[in-house]
Amino acid sequence: WGPQGQQELWVSDMFGFAPEADMWWSETVGPEPLQGAAGVGANTWSKGVIAYGQNEPKWGPRHEGIHDFDSSGGHRRLSSQVPAVETRAVVPVPVQWPSLFEPDHVTCGPEETVAALTFFGMGAFVPVAGHAAGPSAAFSLEGLVELGMVRGLSWGASKLLVVTTSGKIASCPLVGSGAQKATCSQLPVPPLPSSFGAAPSTVIEVKTGAGWRAMAATGSRVALLELHAGDEGLQWLEAGSVFLPEDAQVVAVAATHDRLLATAADGSAHLWRLRADGTAASEEASHVDVPTFGSRRKWQSACLLPSGRIMRLASTWQRSKGGASTLSSELLI
Repeated sequence: WGPQGQQELWVSDMFGFAPEADMWWSETVGPEPLQGAAGVGANTWSKGVIAYGQNEPKWGPRHEGIHDFDSSGGHRRLSSQVPAVETRAVVPVPVQWPSLFEPDHVTCGPEETVAALTFFGMGAFVPVAGHAAGPSAAFSLEGLVELGMVRGLSWGASKLLVVTTSGKIASCPLVGSGAQKATCSQLPVPPLPSSFGAAPSTVIEVKTGAGWRAMAATGSRVALLELHAGDEGLQWLEAGSVFLPEDAQVVAVAATHDRLLATAADGSAHLWRLRADGTAASEEASHVDVPTFGSRRKWQSACLLPSGRIMRLASTWQRSKGGASTLSSELLI
């Protein structure tokens, strides 16, 4: 026992890790040998129990261990892999937004096309080729008002999938990237659990057409959700979760059938590989993409282009020719 309560001790806590440490200790009681010497005799200490209060007669019977390894964060103490961190300069993509358009979300679609969307369903398609962008095409999503504001977005097969602040999910069919208007309807699935509130979320259709998967962020954790049929009907259940550094705050989540991307408030993009069953290959990201001078911008969203490049949406204050400061939205790659 100690000032922090009952603790588990390893031999290295007492004797150190140095090879010659066995020569530094001597005990009057305990398993043989009582005096340590490197390379002399069998290592019987590894089979003994360190007397730390609970197994000495005057302390009574051995205490029952009630330590919960997982809930105390033990699952995060060791990482199976060290994420590859890449710090690089991101390049603004020249794009001419529709008049008075200030997007809040982006999603990447086929043929290197990006769809940007406001909280209220006004959008723009932006074709991206290399580091250049073609002319944007404005569009609008109708039928979202009664479901809530947009909190997440993904590009499905000929449709946009929108997660709203109520947790309800809308399907908005599109005819190519030249459509100017789409009427959205609620998917016949339950809303995402209310425990996630209006947290950044996204939903994707399973590649085989067998169902839906969702991802929702809480702080530095992203929960992986699957739709299951139970006695009370369809419900979302957690299939796993992934973690960003504890001080990170997730602002956007994007996913494909085999990759998950979480964007933090500092602009860093954390990437995981997803298995066929929708779970992540590891809890920690396999790759972290960090933009230089990230603090100069407000990072809002990001998505993965078919080429694997990361497209980011951010806003920054810029000074106009007249001297006034205006908030400008940027696409960066």
